[in-house]
Amino acid sequence: MKTKQDKAYQYWFLNIKGFGGKKKTALLQKFGGAENIYREQEKTLRAGAGDDLAERILEARRSWNIFTEYEELCRQKIKFTCYGDDDYPGRLSEIPDPPAVLYYQGHLPGDEIPSVAIIGARACSEYGIYAAKEFGSKLGGVGIQIISGLAMGIDGISQEAALLAGGESFGVLGSGVDVCYPKSNRAIYENCKKQGGILSEYPPGTKPKANLFPPRNRLISGLSDVILVIEAREKSGTLITVDMALEQGKEVFALPGRITDSLSRGCNQLFRQGAAVAVGPGDILEALYGLNSRINIEETAPKNGEGRVAENQPGWINMLSEQERQVYLNLEILPRTPEEIYGQLGGKIAIQEVMGVLVELCIKGLARQCPEGYCQKVLAT
Repeated sequence: MKTKQDKAYQYWFLNIKGFGGKKKTALLQKFGGAENIYREQEKTLRAGAGDDLAERILEARRSWNIFTEYEELCRQKIKFTCYGDDDYPGRLSEIPDPPAVLYYQGHLPGDEIPSVAIIGARACSEYGIYAAKEFGSKLGGVGIQIISGLAMGIDGISQEAALLAGGESFGVLGSGVDVCYPKSNRAIYENCKKQGGILSEYPPGTKPKANLFPPRNRLISGLSDVILVIEAREKSGTLITVDMALEQGKEVFALPGRITDSLSRGCNQLFRQGAAVAVGPGDILEALYGLNSRINIEETAPKNGEGRVAENQPGWINMLSEQERQVYLNLEILPRTPEEIYGQLGGKIAIQEVMGVLVELCIKGLARQCPEGYCQKVLAT
């Protein structure tokens, strides 16, 4: 176990600019640690690291107040682990290009606990929102670690659902761990620190930049046992994570969607490439634990009178009128026309009354009129 002094020297060395993690890891091994590099004579340093790197190290000696900087890091409750340390995540040590350092707030994912990455489109549909909540909540609720990028859309929705279910979630950032991005996900960011962690290979204070996100995607897949894609366009950043997951030998699942939906084209493309189909959380649990786990979680899923999985049948549903209740229970995640709902009801309610009830449900926040003129239920958070 490294001492406070060891960590302070490590932090100094890892923040020297101008060369990457692989080179830093090699130099740490060559010189036997960061403190040895700091104290090494210039001649030996130049011989072992080369003039260019030695010059950068010497400049960092002059400009860096080692213990003051490390105390400031501790004050912010930011910790870090380095490749080769005892607490370095075992899953990351097995990927082709493990990060030299992993900064974190909260705690690190447990190597002994199964973890699933849930990723997908930022601009997602109601179908995607529903699926992200369903998978995040059910998997997080049974103790699966949910890994994602804290992005808008599928990432943040699935992570929030896992946290609300009492589970653990870990957000991997394309910025420093002290920089919440996007700002709109601040509540999820803070809750991850309490029920999981915020992770990054980038030093504290690093601002989010487009070129930092593709490298961080390998950490999302690397920290996971299984990757689940919920909605992705045909050309999507999500598919970069999938490519990295396949290179790492991880199992990839995708959510099936209609062939006419642009947000499902990426998933349908993955099926052509051999991805497994995920129609419910049980599919993921079966991959992790075996068939019995699928049966157990599906037996606990609440169902409405028509056999469809409902949203835990909230108590307020009993406060609706009989007509409102019937129409509400015949709304789907995907949009339907009033005529389709009328047909589902078997003509029990006149079409004019169906349209009036839909308006009332919209006013109550239980349905939404789509731009195409369709109505669909709004999923409860």
